Amino acid sequence: MLAWTEHLSVGEPTLDAHHQHLFKLLAEIDAMAEGGPGLDAVKAVFGELNRYIAYHFAEEEGMMERAGFPFLDLHRHSHQTIAMRVADMSAVLSAANVERVARELHGFLTGWLVHHIEIEDFEYRPFLAGGQ
Repeated sequence: MLAWTEHLSVGEPTLDAHHQHLFKLLAEIDAMAEGGPGLDAVKAVFGELNRYIAYHFAEEEGMMERAGFPFLDLHRHSHQTIAMRVADMSAVLSAANVERVARELHGFLTGWLVHHIEIEDFEYRPFLAGGQ
């Protein structure tokens, strides 16, 4: 299972804590994807995930804007795409497909999270550090 490690640090403690929380949610989803989850449990995780990514993305984008990050629009677009994908999965969740949707969410987040941090978020590290 994936876990946050120091090599994923973006150099900003607040954002590192956000990313760690996203990995915690991924661990919850991982457990659900393997254990025949109940609809209410999956709905609760989707709710938390939707709320948290909106909060995290807004905070991260605010920091990038204040730091003068030149690729903010591209990063914002990536965030919007991710949020829409999670919202779309949440919208189709039902008792009939709960296991499939939990596995789909797990697969999506597993593929996205590390890639997003290592490729996209690492681009803003020098700007947040003031080194540009």
